[in-house]
Amino acid sequence: MKEILKSLWQKLFGDSVRAFGLVSLVFLASLAIAPAKNYFSEWRHYQHGYLKMIRNRSDAVTLQRHFQGGIQQIWLPDLAVVDRCTSCHVGLKEASLADVNMQPFRPHPVIPHKVDQFGCAVCHRGQGAATTVAEAHSSTLAWEQPILPAKYIESSCGECHRGPLPGTPQLNQGRHLLSRYGCVHCHTVKLPNGSTMKATDDPPSLSHIADKTTRQWIYAWLKDPQAYAATATMPNFKLSDDDARDMSAFLIANSTPQPGDTATPSAKPASDPAAGASLYGESFCASCHAVQNAAGNLVGGDVGPELTRVGSKVKPEWLQAWLRNPRAYDAETAMPHYRFNDPQVATLSGFLLAKADSDLLANVHLEEATPEQIAHGKRLVSDYGCASCHEIAGIKKPENFAPELSRIGNKPVTQLVFLPGMQHTLPDYIAAKIKQPRAFGQALKMPQYTFTPAQIDSLATALLALNDRAASLPPSLTVAATLESDYQPAGKAGKLMTDLACFSCHRINGHGGDMAPDLTWEGSSVQRQWLVEFLKNPNTLRPSLIRRMPKFNLTDEEVNELTDYIMTVYQSPAIDRDSMPLSSYPQGQIELGKQLFYGKYACQGCHIVDTKTDKGYIGPTLTQVGSRLNAAWIFGWMKNPQALRPGTAEPNRAMSDEDARALTAFLIAQKAAGKSEVARAKK
Repeated sequence: MKEILKSLWQKLFGDSVRAFGLVSLVFLASLAIAPAKNYFSEWRHYQHGYLKMIRNRSDAVTLQRHFQGGIQQIWLPDLAVVDRCTSCHVGLKEASLADVNMQPFRPHPVIPHKVDQFGCAVCHRGQGAATTVAEAHSSTLAWEQPILPAKYIESSCGECHRGPLPGTPQLNQGRHLLSRYGCVHCHTVKLPNGSTMKATDDPPSLSHIADKTTRQWIYAWLKDPQAYAATATMPNFKLSDDDARDMSAFLIANSTPQPGDTATPSAKPASDPAAGASLYGESFCASCHAVQNAAGNLVGGDVGPELTRVGSKVKPEWLQAWLRNPRAYDAETAMPHYRFNDPQVATLSGFLLAKADSDLLANVHLEEATPEQIAHGKRLVSDYGCASCHEIAGIKKPENFAPELSRIGNKPVTQLVFLPGMQHTLPDYIAAKIKQPRAFGQALKMPQYTFTPAQIDSLATALLALNDRAASLPPSLTVAATLESDYQPAGKAGKLMTDLACFSCHRINGHGGDMAPDLTWEGSSVQRQWLVEFLKNPNTLRPSLIRRMPKFNLTDEEVNELTDYIMTVYQSPAIDRDSMPLSSYPQGQIELGKQLFYGKYACQGCHIVDTKTDKGYIGPTLTQVGSRLNAAWIFGWMKNPQALRPGTAEPNRAMSDEDARALTAFLIAQKAAGKSEVARAKK
């Protein structure tokens, strides 16, 4: 063999001429590799395929003119992004290719952004600078972040848009769930504006829990919260019987009495189901509380806790004290102070106590707790981070109890532990960890939630939006969220509004709920006498809605205090409520307004003036609107409703002043006797 190699060497390199010629051939071959590789590259293959595809189309000339060959590149220096995706996806901007479904030639769906402004990798991730499918779409040794699965695409919207968007329902729901289910009690989420995400679940204090319920109920709740209430947001910690026994023992032993919740009830709970159901309905408790009906369906709102089995939970004396004044037990509760009298308290408490489940506590048998069990229960309460959510006397709220999630969307996969058979991607890890956290280790403390697959996808979408790019984007490329204000009304009226929990339903000056109308400009909107009568006995303005404002049994003094405050403080600078009269409009102008209402603008499609013929149930009824709203407000609303209440469903009709005045005259004429007048006029 040695002789053969020596002979071959002599033939190839025996003299300088042969050696030079051979080396030159090798050098030329190596030089040919680069252009050959470029010629047979994937992007060129796809461009040739695109040209072949459009060749026989009717719009071939236009498409050919738009086509640009070679490597295409979008450079976004502000985002540190180099994007060459359009080298293969050459038909992205061609709307006429809507009939093409084959990738990479089909056009991009309609979006608010231009491709050449943001490229592809900003939304879809992947390696934008790559020019092969494998390197662009998948993880490599040099690039860890693969292309984002389509079902999580809304997470990229969340990098720039910090608030809810109409086109991102999954992202919106995910952000809502992070707050609603209290994830941020344990996991800190720092937002790009410097604040932290706040929870909205409002867990109750446990410092006085023995006033409210029994140790047996606490045990059953700790073992399985959803067995008591299907809508419970508290997760299941998968506690052993002994651990639940000891934790319930500690919580009862640690509880201290709350003045006003341990008194003997002055009224015996009434057992009149019909009267109780009537008072429950009249008080519109279902606006906030859900109850499971005979068919197993939940009926009601989700602002307050579910009441399906409340009779198995609460003590009668606590329930009556709560119904009299919930703020005696919880000063920050979202429940309003109804000012029920003793017979009403007895009737409603009897109705609620009847909502019990005899099977819930049937198998709960607890012996008197020992000091050792109570001490062990205290350690468990600390170890499981219960004080992250609940106020517990003697237990300090833990700091950094769970990993921070501020940039979870960029967590390297090399730092993750994957389950057998799981795809090694960050989205798959996040979804699996939410679905079954203890699968990653039985010693982990993260509890089991009851999220649906759609909710898991929504949560994963929201978490993937928390990444390095979202935290470092320049302000010019972000759309800030509307921040919740800390507005609080002042004086006696402010105390009354807090007592009535007005902000649980209404929004005022950027603070409060969205169940009921925004009251920021209510003083400019309504007439004083109507407001007085409404506060004394609220009537419905939207017949199709189940949720209504309840009657709070206010005194005349309280009604006048609230009315004066609302009419004085909550005024729009754009409305002079005294600038237009509340009566004496010319009949001809009223008649013109009626014609515009039923003809040109077809307002009866959403509103009711004549209850016999009009079918509009979308907007508020206008049968007596002339006794409710100010004329100047109606005129301003006709001109531009969005300026007075941004986001309202009322469209801006670009109405002329003449039409707006005529419609105002017609609507102001709809007072107590207006219904019969309109009915006669339409005949």
